[in-house]
Amino acid sequence: MKNLTKEELKKIRGGSTSLTSSMLNYLGDLIDILISAGRKLGSSIRRIGSNKICPLD
Repeated sequence: MKNLTKEELKKIRGGSTSLTSSMLNYLGDLIDILISAGRKLGSSIRRIGSNKICPLD
């Protein structure tokens, strides 16, 4: 195994600085989850406000 100099170590770049397809896929899934949660929350607020709630009996 070759020992690297300080200058060579400074030139090493990792792969985490760019967006990968899996990161974009997870971001899309997160957006879908947030939109779905927002719709459900808005629907429940609207039903509570208009007194159209199913009884729990």
